Amino acid sequence: MSCDYSLCSVFAPGDRHLILGTKAGKLQIFDIASGELLEDIEAHDSTIYSIALSPDKRGILTGSSDKTVKFWNFELVNQEGSSSKRLTLQHSRTLKMEEEVMCVKYSPDNRLFAVSLLDNTVKVFFVDTLKFFLSLYGHKLPVLSLDISTDGTLLISGSADRNIKIWGLDFGDCHKSIFAHDDSIMCVQFVPNTHLFFSGAKDKKLKQWDADSFQHILTLEGHHAEIWAMAVSYRGNFVATASHDKSLRLWERTQEPLILEEEREMEREKEFDEQVGQSGEPVVAGEATTEVGLAGKKSIETVKAAEKLMEALELYKEETAKLEEHQLECNRTGKKLPVPALHPMLIAFNCDSPNQYMIDNIKKIKSSELEESLLVLPFPYVSDLLQVLDKFLTLGWETELVCRCLLFLLRVHQGQITSNQILLPVVDRLRSVTSNRVNKLRDQIGFNMAGLQFLKCRLEDRDQIQFFADATTTRRKKKKKADKVVLAIKT
Repeated sequence: MSCDYSLCSVFAPGDRHLILGTKAGKLQIFDIASGELLEDIEAHDSTIYSIALSPDKRGILTGSSDKTVKFWNFELVNQEGSSSKRLTLQHSRTLKMEEEVMCVKYSPDNRLFAVSLLDNTVKVFFVDTLKFFLSLYGHKLPVLSLDISTDGTLLISGSADRNIKIWGLDFGDCHKSIFAHDDSIMCVQFVPNTHLFFSGAKDKKLKQWDADSFQHILTLEGHHAEIWAMAVSYRGNFVATASHDKSLRLWERTQEPLILEEEREMEREKEFDEQVGQSGEPVVAGEATTEVGLAGKKSIETVKAAEKLMEALELYKEETAKLEEHQLECNRTGKKLPVPALHPMLIAFNCDSPNQYMIDNIKKIKSSELEESLLVLPFPYVSDLLQVLDKFLTLGWETELVCRCLLFLLRVHQGQITSNQILLPVVDRLRSVTSNRVNKLRDQIGFNMAGLQFLKCRLEDRDQIQFFADATTTRRKKKKKADKVVLAIKT
């Protein structure tokens, strides 16, 4: 989905809409299924750094560098030219602050909300009256992330000074200050219904802590660059992290018992190995056994292949339009008019039709770079390519390659394709054509395999010979018999 420079986001209730906060101070509302921008709201005069969804799910809270915190309510309004309704945001209240706002957060009971400011403090206010409640100070650099526990008794703040502070929300006292990471802490979040929490930082590490005993539980390493964002599942079984290494990682809680003493011992051993210089080989991105797949990183080759594919699609559309116009002119006059001259590119590549030129361009893309090249294509070109692939399947050209491209595009752009009325007939036709072509190809391969097996048997019967596999087996049996005879003679 094409959007402005976004710094924060939140899903609207129902998970059908996405709200983005941008660097220009706008709130953008997207429809997830179609990928369309529904509304562009001029929310703030400067960058929106944080968005928080209210616990009652009736609105959101935004914090900006224009030194304001704004409250927004969800509203349903009639869509222009249609009887259906769409989601929008209605501004309700504004709270002015002394400094730029870095982060905002609601308490789960919807009684309080916390605001971190550029002056390194965290201010807590009442939601209903906007009256000041607590000021939490002690960090040496601005707080970049904060969270409030489910029971509303604790607040944790992660700062650029590499410290995590645990605060009590009853009196605003600091329970503990922990030197947690080796670089700026970008995200902190409680596990729901517990006082356990996770922290992610620019030192590439994800750590788990206990806010009651102030103990470090475990460290998860796997990212190869800074961790920018994190989300913890409702039950705490999964943690998702997003990193500057262009990957998303999903961490799952296992049933294996965790012994803190063993974890600390392993950390000490690792630190000792690094100091002595006896640590093992560094982990290379994409080579670990637990990797799910490529992060989809662009390379020069994939971008070039995508550009060539887009140029081929433009030329294909141009030449196809010329041929269709020629056919209409022939039908109108009732005469067979001379065929228009082929494009020089088609002549250069020895192609007698636009279809042949298009299939040749797809075949020229390396098999290892095909998915990455298709991933780079803008959606308008994807729509054109789907119609071209439909023609190729109808003609029975390169069924295996065409199906591979088709299934990848459908998997990546499923929401936009299914919500596009122009492509629905194409997808419906592809559903039957693809099945028929694949079944025909499978039958053909099965027939050929059976034919080869039959020819093999005929050759063996005629020449009284055996092919390699059988010959090897017979040789081994003969060798075993010879070895037994030698052994018997020796004994």
